[in-house]
Amino acid sequence: MSDALVVSTALLVVVAAFVAPSVPLAVLVVGIAAALASRHPVAVTAVLVLIVGGRSHSSLTALDEPLPTHLQGTAVLVSDPAPGDFGTSVEVRLDGRRWQAQVRRQDEWVLRPLMTGDGVVLGGRPVALDGAPQGWRRSRHLAGRLRVTEIGPGPRAPPWYAAANDVHRLLAAGTGSFRGSTRALYLGLVLGDDREQSDLDRFRFQATGLGHLLAVSGQNVAFLMLVARPLLERCSLRTRWALGLGVLALFVLVTRAEASVLRAAAMAAVSLVAAGAGRTVSAARILATAVIGLLLVDPLLVMGLGFQLSVCATIGMVVGVRPIAARLRGPRWLAETVAATVAAQLATAPLLVGLNGWIPSVATLVNVVAVPVAGAVMVLGMTVGLLAGSVIAPLSALLNTPTELLVRWIELAADVGSRTPLPLLGVDRLLCVAGAVCVLLGGARRRGRSLLVAGLLLALALAPVSPQPGRSTVTRGVELFVDDCGHRLVTLAGRIDVADVLTSLALHGVVAADVVSGPPGGATSAVAEQLGAVRSTRVGTSVVGELPCTVTP
Repeated sequence: MSDALVVSTALLVVVAAFVAPSVPLAVLVVGIAAALASRHPVAVTAVLVLIVGGRSHSSLTALDEPLPTHLQGTAVLVSDPAPGDFGTSVEVRLDGRRWQAQVRRQDEWVLRPLMTGDGVVLGGRPVALDGAPQGWRRSRHLAGRLRVTEIGPGPRAPPWYAAANDVHRLLAAGTGSFRGSTRALYLGLVLGDDREQSDLDRFRFQATGLGHLLAVSGQNVAFLMLVARPLLERCSLRTRWALGLGVLALFVLVTRAEASVLRAAAMAAVSLVAAGAGRTVSAARILATAVIGLLLVDPLLVMGLGFQLSVCATIGMVVGVRPIAARLRGPRWLAETVAATVAAQLATAPLLVGLNGWIPSVATLVNVVAVPVAGAVMVLGMTVGLLAGSVIAPLSALLNTPTELLVRWIELAADVGSRTPLPLLGVDRLLCVAGAVCVLLGGARRRGRSLLVAGLLLALALAPVSPQPGRSTVTRGVELFVDDCGHRLVTLAGRIDVADVLTSLALHGVVAADVVSGPPGGATSAVAEQLGAVRSTRVGTSVVGELPCTVTP
């Protein structure tokens, strides 16, 4: 097949996975027979589309089958247990279906030593997974929520999962000297494990466009293969191919086979196979082949936001890095880093704007500062981090000191970036940014005029937002009062989500405040910390009156 036909096949396969048509078995058999007989590329494309579409339909049908009244048996953990405020949540496979199991606090002891692949004996009542995004539920094959009423230890994980869990534990064991937030960030950067991330850190990484660093993706896989390269180069071509695929498989298990790492590992596997066959393959062909292969195995992957963002970002970089970098001045590494960030942002912007209504304007700058450092953290984690986990604590702390300093740099970049007054980009502002990029790419002959027009568009996109004096409702449960001198009081009521509150305030131009008033608890403290405000548990005009130069509303 030509590159164009492979890419077209991937697009049709994606559409088939979304549409999920019912494909009669007779039609599929006839199609496969015709493709084998003719070996015509179009016939092969048609068969691939039929297979993916039919498998998607079957998977959705099985997913939406009626829930039983009770489940009992030996379940296998398909995720790591995640402790919460009211117990522990973990995804399990039981009776051929996947469930999000909710384990009560008094039964958490059973799950504490367990990881993905381990077994438990449990019983519980299945209920519908109400309120969860449909795409997320389908992409994870979750039939519903399982309210666990009884649980006990089960069989240990099979050898391949046990090996992956040992690597996971070894990396975590070397972080004893890290403070809480730094340790959580380190595990997210190296393993994609974000279970220990605080709500405030999640907001900071989301508001600066650094969230992709906590989802293991192509960069992690690239650095993994870089670390393994000295070993692979000493092997024969066939052995190199087999060992490379083995390393990728182990990494997928260690990082829990999230959608982004599956995409990246699939592309790396295609590249290894092509290299083993002595063929040079374009990046577009590698991506298209990887997408086709993944959707043949699991068509419902296409419905997950993580998979969609990963593929779109890769498309953006494949198409946009070279032309954007060619228009930028300065060191080549810097131009390529900026170009990669801009290309990935523009490619994923429709999805992110559709999800959140905005994307961060500071993302390009913060990514240039943080991404190279994150690469160093990944390399150190896969080498020194494993060694640090196998030695005594003082030596482990010494070995991981450089890594900890690099992680703190990334943490600082997210902290400072999330406090800048640069606005979040909605659809209108984003169109100005896209227009500026198009002007720069198409204005090679009239560079001076192009720079002027692009500068004006960027100025419109980055124009600051300032709240008006007076009282206003920012979002449900959040009120803002600004006095005539510009002092700001944020009043919180009820149970709040830290990220939602801070995002809503940022959209109103509030990245700093004088007082945050609200109910006692971690959420109010987190909002006050981010805004650099004094926290007060009193609500009302008594707090407002303590601000100098205040006009009582």
